[in-house]
Amino acid sequence: MFDKNRWQIPKHDEKLVKSLSDSLRIHPLCAKLLINRGYTELENAKAFIQKSDAFLYNPYYLKDIKKATNRIRRALDNDEKITIYGDYDVDGVTSVSILYMYLKDRGADVDFYIPTREHEGYGLNINAFHTIKENGTKLVITVDTGITAIDEIAYAKTIGLDVVVTDHHQCRPELPECEAVVNPRRLDCQYPFKELSGVGVIFKVLCALEMDILNFGEYNIFTVKDMCRRYIDLVTIGTIADVMPLYDENRIMVYMGLNLLSSTGNLGVRALIRAVGMDDSKKITSSTVGYTLAPRLNAAGRIGNASRAVQLFLTDSPHTANVIAEELCAINKERQQTENLIFEEALKQIEEEHDIEKESVIVLASSHWHQGVIGIVASKITELFGKPSILISFDTTEPSEFDIGKGSARSIKGLNIVEALSGCEHLLVKYGGHELAAGLSIERKNLKTFREELNAFALEHLSSSESLLKTFAEAEISEKDVTIETVMNVSQLEPYGAKNPEPIFVLKDVLIEEIAPLSMGKHTRLFFRKNHIGISAVCFGHNLLNEGFSNGHYADVLCSLNINEFRGNRTVQLIIRDIDYSDKILYEMEEYENRFLQLKNGKCFFNSQDIPKREDFALLYKWIRDENYKKEKTLTLMKLKSVFSAFNYLKILIMLETFQECDLITWKKISIGKYRICQLETKEKKNLYAAPIMKLLIQ
Repeated sequence: MFDKNRWQIPKHDEKLVKSLSDSLRIHPLCAKLLINRGYTELENAKAFIQKSDAFLYNPYYLKDIKKATNRIRRALDNDEKITIYGDYDVDGVTSVSILYMYLKDRGADVDFYIPTREHEGYGLNINAFHTIKENGTKLVITVDTGITAIDEIAYAKTIGLDVVVTDHHQCRPELPECEAVVNPRRLDCQYPFKELSGVGVIFKVLCALEMDILNFGEYNIFTVKDMCRRYIDLVTIGTIADVMPLYDENRIMVYMGLNLLSSTGNLGVRALIRAVGMDDSKKITSSTVGYTLAPRLNAAGRIGNASRAVQLFLTDSPHTANVIAEELCAINKERQQTENLIFEEALKQIEEEHDIEKESVIVLASSHWHQGVIGIVASKITELFGKPSILISFDTTEPSEFDIGKGSARSIKGLNIVEALSGCEHLLVKYGGHELAAGLSIERKNLKTFREELNAFALEHLSSSESLLKTFAEAEISEKDVTIETVMNVSQLEPYGAKNPEPIFVLKDVLIEEIAPLSMGKHTRLFFRKNHIGISAVCFGHNLLNEGFSNGHYADVLCSLNINEFRGNRTVQLIIRDIDYSDKILYEMEEYENRFLQLKNGKCFFNSQDIPKREDFALLYKWIRDENYKKEKTLTLMKLKSVFSAFNYLKILIMLETFQECDLITWKKISIGKYRICQLETKEKKNLYAAPIMKLLIQ
């Protein structure tokens, strides 16, 4: 927050903008958004906006899909017991659920197995295959897992289990030897879209299976549409929860699913929507699924039993659905508390044991972190520091070098974390995942070497510019763009998600006419004005008064456009993502900083009111001490000016320099009006007027 140097605004070919805008009859701003997403040709831009189900691909393009459906049909025909082996995240449980529903409807003898995160960890395991075999299973179908389980699947074959793998994670050169491997990421797979979720892959398998049965193995769009009506709501939940990119086929399926979710016939989904307190009339968006529904479903697999989420989707009892939905909400609250504790401990570990400036990847470990939550904390660490991070949990009370820890990794643009882990493969027990998120297991004895080699790999492959956390804005807008018409036009790009993010814009040089805290200072409400046009805004998670913003200031804002509905009235409201002082204010501060530098060199005229008095020093130093600057933190000149309104900028800079020359603080400039300040430990009394800068002023 509060740094527009990180904002990146693309430049647009105005002729192309006008061409798309005129041809598609859309707002020029909407045309810019299409261009940003790579839709520069009229036909593909039109297809993106229309979101037609005619663009769903033929599932028979998937490699091995005929092998998979043939083996499943044989199991159905011969009444063989089928076990679905799934992952414990939302993608996994939705995959298990739709496959179970379909097979049950076809009269199959079917059950499911989901490993526990804490005791079994990610992926297939030999003990699970033993249990499955003892229960009489002939065919195992994996969903959202299995692509790297070469040894485990080979073992399953030796005990008489047939395995069909359906997965979407990155493949290694060697594939499991089994009945079929359906994964669009296979190098020999010609499927046009590689970014399906796990539930998307199994949905495609079900479509092919249904067409095998009803249409003699021929593609039929009406059969696919019928399958969408039956399962697309859960496909949507799994796809969004797994943060799959919402373009191409995913976008179409999610668009259909979001429209269906508000009237879904699934009792469990309806119960969960009620349990989170959503109004039946409220539109369900990708954000609703990603930030409200998915965390509660994920919580079951993180610190509870993922089977409960499957049972929620499968139940035909309204009472049972309500009970499980409330249970998942309670588990999620427990998860949040655990997450907060681990996050605090992780930050403390970083502060005490790591030189964050010298590390390209942050690798943290503990013997008591909950394995189900470390992935969420890793995401927060990566977001906070703008660097890839890995959190590892060793579940043991008596540490030894052979302890095996399970880790969760999160990365940033520019570093494929799976490729980075493959470079350290000799140090890992196993690993797998996506470009930006992965899981791993490692022996404690290898932790130090792993940290060193991973950082060396990242240093070589990740440039410093990529490691800086950037915020990409879609375009600069004017006050005239802040209208309901604009918002409705831009909404044609929904649903938003990975690779089709909610658009954010830059609006410059707005006057803060009103500013007030909300919810006891947790948030801020603002009213801007520019060229006689008033604009409402809200900033969540920050009290901007405490950051030095006040009435009369000019600001630049990074924001999204939102329609606020209150008592039947619809108005446009800015949701502020970042805010910084406008160039007018920054220019003024820069002028004072230049005067300060000239003053230090004896080349600047100053007035008597620029010279600090003893009481001025006392007030500022007490404030620095009370605000706990014992650890280096960022401080803005505007913040100090808002606290000490009687001081001008030059006087504040003189006092900071005096404190540094007397070894009371350190301070260094980050950018115009922004500094890193740290209070130093001292017991002796300092003569501030003996500081070189003060001698210069009072000589």
